[in-house]
Amino acid sequence: MPKIALYTARFLDLSETFIYEPLRLFQNTEVIVCAWQRRNAEIFPYAPCRVGTEKYLREMLAVDGIQLIHAHYGYVGVSALGFLKKLRVPLITSFYGLDVYQHTRNPVYRWQLRRLFRRGDLFLACSQKMRGDLIKLGAPADKVAVVYGGADPAKFPYGENPYAPGRAVNILMCGRLVEKKGFIYGLRAFLKIAPQYPELRLKLIGTGRLAPELKQEAESSAFNSQVEFLGGQTHAEYIEEIKKCHIFMSPSVTARNGDSEGLPTVLIEAAAIGRPLLSTYHSGIPEIVHEGKNGLLAPEKDTDALAANMVKLLSAPERWPEYAEYGRRLVEEQFNMPKQAARLEEYYARLTA
Repeated sequence: MPKIALYTARFLDLSETFIYEPLRLFQNTEVIVCAWQRRNAEIFPYAPCRVGTEKYLREMLAVDGIQLIHAHYGYVGVSALGFLKKLRVPLITSFYGLDVYQHTRNPVYRWQLRRLFRRGDLFLACSQKMRGDLIKLGAPADKVAVVYGGADPAKFPYGENPYAPGRAVNILMCGRLVEKKGFIYGLRAFLKIAPQYPELRLKLIGTGRLAPELKQEAESSAFNSQVEFLGGQTHAEYIEEIKKCHIFMSPSVTARNGDSEGLPTVLIEAAAIGRPLLSTYHSGIPEIVHEGKNGLLAPEKDTDALAANMVKLLSAPERWPEYAEYGRRLVEEQFNMPKQAARLEEYYARLTA
C-alpha cells in the first residue's frame, strides 16, 4: 500500500471539498496530510495531519517514510520542490484555477512553474480546457492528465424535481461571494425577468467580500422580496437546498485580476441530484453543462443572454426530467467521485511501484 503525503497550504478551506472527498474514499493508500495551516477541523476531520513550516514538514516527511508527494495547487507544487532535495520521491501536482490563470500573470511564478514542469512527475488538471492551458504554459503533454472533481452518487442522491404548476419556483446559486463566481450577473438577470414571474425566487448561499454589493443590488430593486441571502451553510444544509430548488445557476466569469474557475464542483453536485443548470461558457464548465441536454449556457457577463436562458427553462418545465436524467448519467459516468478517487490511487500505485 503506497504511503503518500497530501501537501497543501491550508487543510481545509470550506470550499475545498474537492480535496477532502477523494481522501475520504481512498481504499488502497495510506495518506498523511501536510499543511501550513489547519482549518475547519470539525468539518474536515483527519487524524494523520502534520501542520507547520516547510522546514518542519520536510523533516517529518523523511521520518514518516513517504513514498510520494501529492501537492494541491501549483504554488504548493513549487514549494514541494524543496522537499525533493532530500526525499527522492515522485511528485504529483493538482491544479484548480487561480494557480493556472491568476498567478501566472506574475513572471516569477511562471519561472517557478517551468522548474516544476521539469522536475514533477505528473500534473493533474480538473478539466480538458485546463489541461490544454497547462501545456501552453510549458507542462509536458505526456505528463498532464485530467482528473475531474466529482460527486459521490451515494451522498448526492438523485431526486425528483419538486416543481408543481402554480407554485413558487426557486433558483439557487452557491459559492464564495467573489468576482469570478459572477453572482452579480445572475442576480441582475433574475431581477430583469422578475416582473414577469412573481412566483419566481432566487436564493444565494455563501459569504464573501462582495456580499454588501450583492445585497445593495437586490435592495435597490422593487423585486427585492423575491431574493433571499442564506449566508454561509454547512455542506449538509447546502445539499438540502439543492434538493429543494428547481434550477441551479452558476454564472462564472473571468475576474479582472485573471482569476478563473477550473470546473465548479457545485455544478457537478447539482447535476447529480438532477437539477437543470444555468451557467456560462467559462473555463471547463461546458464539460459538465452540455448545452440543451442538462442545462443552458450564456456568454460570460451577458446578463441579457442569461435572462433569456432563464426564461427558456421556465417556459419548458416538461423538459426538466430529461435534463435531470442526462445530468445524473453524466455524473455517474464521468464525474463520479469514487471513480475519480480510484483513478488517483492508480496513479499513486504506478508511480510508487
